[in-house]
Amino acid sequence: TFEPIKDLKIEITADRTYAQNFQEYYVADSILGDFKHSNSIESGNFSMSYITWGTSFGGLLDDNKSEYFENLKEYRYEIAMRLAQDNINWSREFVDSTGFPLGYGPTSQQVLLPSFLAAYSGKGPNKVDLDAFPKIPLPNWRVTYNGLSKIDFLKEYFKSVTLSHSYRCSYAVGSFSSNVYYKELNEYPIEQNIINGNYYPQYDFGQVSITEQYSPLLSVDVILHNSFMSKIEMKRSRNLSLSFVNNQLTEVTGNEFIVGLGYRFKEVPFSFRAFGGGPKKTVKSDLNIKIDFSIRSNKTILRRIDVPQNQISAGQKIISINFSADYMINQKLDIRLFFDEIITNPFLASQFRNSTVNGGISLRFMLNQ
Repeated sequence: TFEPIKDLKIEITADRTYAQNFQEYYVADSILGDFKHSNSIESGNFSMSYITWGTSFGGLLDDNKSEYFENLKEYRYEIAMRLAQDNINWSREFVDSTGFPLGYGPTSQQVLLPSFLAAYSGKGPNKVDLDAFPKIPLPNWRVTYNGLSKIDFLKEYFKSVTLSHSYRCSYAVGSFSSNVYYKELNEYPIEQNIINGNYYPQYDFGQVSITEQYSPLLSVDVILHNSFMSKIEMKRSRNLSLSFVNNQLTEVTGNEFIVGLGYRFKEVPFSFRAFGGGPKKTVKSDLNIKIDFSIRSNKTILRRIDVPQNQISAGQKIISINFSADYMINQKLDIRLFFDEIITNPFLASQFRNSTVNGGISLRFMLNQ
């Protein structure tokens, strides 16, 4: 955390987590009078802070296609050639039926994973690290600035103005385990799968993912001297999960735009008569009014590596309106008027548009011990 100039705070975060478990069996040998170890298995999980902001915006093509997913498929050949040329055990004169170097086919786990990182990090196939467990985590950040209200021609009107921006991204291997068929020579794989011709990887991955959040992408929070409050916030999120079981990428994207307004009316009189008659009583208290409006869009798209499929499986656009007025009659009793409406428009034709409305008056009485 550092403050390069007054009122500008920057928080930098970088983390890397690698968990590994090892187990094996020891079997007694009655002839040698010793124990033999067998069935050694390594397993674990991995995550680290990452950066993919270069591909956060845009990239959507016609028919729900993605420019970055198309790049993933194109990068596979260059990645495969890099892996093959680095492997001293590779037979250089052999290629498979797809034209890929034998041992590193288009659906090989060792090819798909770096292609995935190269496409969505924006690094390209020649610069991305081929290691599934990168050594150095990349920094994420949060930036906050609240110095605008201290400028002479603004502080007359604004009590506080806060600008904020946050970026958080992580790359994770959900779980991995050692491949029992893996064999190496000179630290490179040598054993190939007789079905597809690919080298057996040292570790089997079920799924890898990239999770990215701009929370917020930009937020402006303003309080005026006349008790007027305003907040504008934009959020963006993306989750990319690549499964090696069915060679499918699940892309979940979210966008949200929020506008909030508030005002405090001071010393508002309120008259009421006690139950059973009696004279009217008048109290004065602040009336807090808040209005929030938000538009949120969520979409899930399934993309297949081996077939041209880009299918929306879920998603909706949600419009939300929230209004509330709070008035505290005394320290124990307050009254609240509220109205909430949520309108949901699904992206799938098989689902229906719906709206939920909730409104009313609530009284809250607090009992002090």
